[in-house]
Amino acid sequence: MEATLVKIGTSLGFKVPEAVIKDFNLKEGTKIEINFMLNGKSFFSEKLKNREGWDAAFAQYALDGEDNLMLPN
Repeated sequence: MEATLVKIGTSLGFKVPEAVIKDFNLKEGTKIEINFMLNGKSFFSEKLKNREGWDAAFAQYALDGEDNLMLPN
């Protein structure tokens, strides 16, 4: 799919064609993954994996007793 960016407030956005909305049963708030391409080149060479492994790291902190509050309630 090709789209042209449009100004939305102080941001940029694009419109999702009605056919795509119907085919994928999209609704407001639906989370989707978008792969960006410009002139045949991907903006991102790999999927961003924010917070990958955090669940295991925080579980280990709890086992090590490192998850105590630093400030009183």
